Amino acid sequence: MHLTNLTVENFRAYERARFEFPPGLTVVLGPNASGKTTLLEAINLLATTTSPRAPNVKQLIRRGETHARATGTFERDEAEFAITVSLGEAARFGARKSVEVDGRELTRSTEVIGRVQVALFWVGDLDVVKGPPAERRRFVNTAIGQLSRRHLDDLARYRRALRQRNEVLRAIAGGRPDGRQLAPWTRALVESGAAITADRWDYVASLAREAAPLHGQLGAEELEVLYRPVIGDGLEWDEDRLADAFVEALESRRDEELSRGTTLVGPHRDDIRLRVGEVDLRRYGSQGQQRTAALALTLAQARVARSRSETDPILLLDDCLSELDPDRAAALLDLTGEYCQMIVTSACCPEALRERLSDAHVIETA
Repeated sequence: MHLTNLTVENFRAYERARFEFPPGLTVVLGPNASGKTTLLEAINLLATTTSPRAPNVKQLIRRGETHARATGTFERDEAEFAITVSLGEAARFGARKSVEVDGRELTRSTEVIGRVQVALFWVGDLDVVKGPPAERRRFVNTAIGQLSRRHLDDLARYRRALRQRNEVLRAIAGGRPDGRQLAPWTRALVESGAAITADRWDYVASLAREAAPLHGQLGAEELEVLYRPVIGDGLEWDEDRLADAFVEALESRRDEELSRGTTLVGPHRDDIRLRVGEVDLRRYGSQGQQRTAALALTLAQARVARSRSETDPILLLDDCLSELDPDRAAALLDLTGEYCQMIVTSACCPEALRERLSDAHVIETA
């Protein structure tokens, strides 16, 4: 699997532009604010329908315009297909979004997820390491979601059950008791929540096995990746036992939930711990340690995706060459051969890496 070309229209600063991408390594060179990171953002949008740096996709539309579009052509097993994401201003809700595959509009935009696998690293955003637990949950949800349609459906069911259950709990806390409404949402929460937790156990175990040696190849000590669920710690991915543990945990905090008006246990409170030796990277890791760990997680995500989907993911790495020290940047480039396509942005081409980059395809942004 690889991207062959990308066209953007009214996308961020681009009025219209087209870029060609051969297999192997592509380096996008350009000064800050020249649009190089926007290319990675557009590719990620085509694969996942979201942007990690634009909570409201209306922000992707070029200033002064009312619509934007990104189209990518991909090749897999010598067959081509095109994905187009179109954005248009909406009256109240930010932006409308539609997704087409080979010109056919999908009923739900999320149906496109999984057709293309991407693993994305933003050098300026290390929240997957140093941020709150929600950022690590987002990373894992996105990674698993590209591999499993069922996981995306479980997440949607869980979020709906959590929202509805919290509304009932708030009503009870406010003096409007109706416990009968709580039971069905609790059942839905447990069913979907146990499945999500089981998926996370399985996935994080695979991620940890890949991340540890990759972290070492980048010139650092072994990285330890530990899943810390709120329910069923130690039960791993036995879904039935996790469901029983979830019910028990909810029962144990029932009075507290009723008084506070919110759900206090479940996968919406999970975390993933990252350690090097005895150092908790979130609390005590240096900027360099956090950056290396985040990069190792992205490389590991790509390896897991390849092993589970039998599809080579597209690796998208933002500003790695100019931000990493020369030894770690060189170690990263030495891994190029194991990935079908790696697209790297950089503000410059470091002199120490010029020989390694001699065979790379280069795109220069103004």
